[in-house]
Amino acid sequence: MIVVIGGTGTTGRAVLHALGARGVPTRALVRTPGRLPAHIDQIVGDAADPDSLRAALTGATGVFLAMGNGPRQEEIELGVVAAAAHVHHLVKLSAPQVDNSPVAIARMHHRVETAIRTAGIRHTFLRPYAFFQNLLFHADRIRATGWFPTTTGDTPLNMVDARDVADVAVAALTHDTTGTHLLTGPEAISYPDVAARLTAAGRPARCVTVTPTELREDLRGAPPWLVDHVLEIQHMATTHPEHPNDTVAHLLGRPPRPLNAFLHEYAAAFGIPTR
Repeated sequence: MIVVIGGTGTTGRAVLHALGARGVPTRALVRTPGRLPAHIDQIVGDAADPDSLRAALTGATGVFLAMGNGPRQEEIELGVVAAAAHVHHLVKLSAPQVDNSPVAIARMHHRVETAIRTAGIRHTFLRPYAFFQNLLFHADRIRATGWFPTTTGDTPLNMVDARDVADVAVAALTHDTTGTHLLTGPEAISYPDVAARLTAAGRPARCVTVTPTELREDLRGAPPWLVDHVLEIQHMATTHPEHPNDTVAHLLGRPPRPLNAFLHEYAAAFGIPTR
């Protein structure tokens, strides 16, 4: 039995679908029932609640851990690690540059990774960069106005499709392979490159470079921790050059999904005309 904690998130949901497609017995710990595919065994509860974790992890051989970012993430993930001490294999969604990172959430991931190692749990750590799916945050604005802001200018970024990360997680859980994997897409792409590809696809778009102060103002209304995280991530991209690797292809035996395919798949969201 594979248990997914964080199954309603971008990567967790993709993991559930991939496990289901392979016929792997799967359970998810969810706060609200009925939001996942019918074949998933759902335990309704809270990952912060020890009783919920105990129920979800009963009989588990593997765990995929992907809690959403937030102020209580470390507390909750450390609770999961403690409850999962008997589990054979734990796959954790982590972050790049975890050791001495300028990004607070990445440093948190490093502390959780350390706890997993200390607990002696067989593990796999997945360290993806930004997801293609994060571009959907800008989709409404692009569709309505044709522009979106960033502080990174022409800096190339290691974006990757979250479904490729999920496929790597499923491969690790079903083949019982371990390791620490830095995951990227097939190329590093700047936000102006994204705008150029949207334009080429039929939705004229432009990326506007703004200052951190201007971006913070643009994000007004978002939780302060999230605004800080976005600014830290974008600053790190400009100070720590990112380069794509072949890890996804090596682990899956196929190339990672390209950005153009993602934009085509989500054409309606971005306002790309269909032909």
